[in-house]
Amino acid sequence: MIEISGTTRIFFVIGWPVEQVKAPALFNAYFQRHDMDARVIPLKVPPEAYTATVRTLMAIENVGGIFVSIPHKPMTVHSVDQVTPRAALAAACNAVYKGADGQLMGDLIDGEGFVRALDRTCADAPFDWAHARALVVGSGGVGCAIATSLATRGIREVALYDTRTGQAESLQQRLQQAYPDITISIAAPRAQGYDLIVNSTPLGMHADDPLPIDLEGLSASCIVADCGMKIEMTRLLTLAQERGCRIQKGREMLIEQAPLYLELFGWPGVSSEQFRALGAL
Repeated sequence: MIEISGTTRIFFVIGWPVEQVKAPALFNAYFQRHDMDARVIPLKVPPEAYTATVRTLMAIENVGGIFVSIPHKPMTVHSVDQVTPRAALAAACNAVYKGADGQLMGDLIDGEGFVRALDRTCADAPFDWAHARALVVGSGGVGCAIATSLATRGIREVALYDTRTGQAESLQQRLQQAYPDITISIAAPRAQGYDLIVNSTPLGMHADDPLPIDLEGLSASCIVADCGMKIEMTRLLTLAQERGCRIQKGREMLIEQAPLYLELFGWPGVSSEQFRALGAL
């Protein structure tokens, strides 16, 4: 039984929608297993109420932080007092917490979680960062985070696609200025010619969603990742696996960034293996 008392540290996951989030199940299982007096609660908050909600919740003494879900990650940059350099570059945050001086801080750890998961995916055949071309479809909070982290790792090229062309071009310009030695381009959502393909759009949250990427010409050596978590094996991942590709599920990114969340929230030194040991949730 999950117990909550006046001493419990409360963390919120805020999204619109929020039905797809896995953080409450994962972190609450971790807190229970390690006898920690903390709980994660999902909140469904519309964009127009988001900033006020964040400021109100974080003013409450026993609220320890906020996990930010779609579509609020870009808005969070303007909802806190200060953001980290990687959050500023990507123009998005997925974690809100209190700094040492009491200011509201925003950080973006989706991208680091993604590349750590990629390291695990490629454990038996290391990823050739210096020569690899990646296509990131979607330039919302997750897409910005992943594109930024891929550039930080020194990948040869990051190609971006979004139906919101101006948003993708804005990300391209920021990344190109920060990483002049890496090719940052705008591309069509077609799989041919890439070593890594990442879907960071909501397409795949429902079984009848169209594919976010044209898979014609997809190489069996390509790694295909989907950041969605509502459906573990999306249609994109299923088709990619049928073509012989290595795949990376959205849950892997969450597991690898879980220790990063806890470090921001005041519990350093946690391993992702501790979350992996929780099994399927």
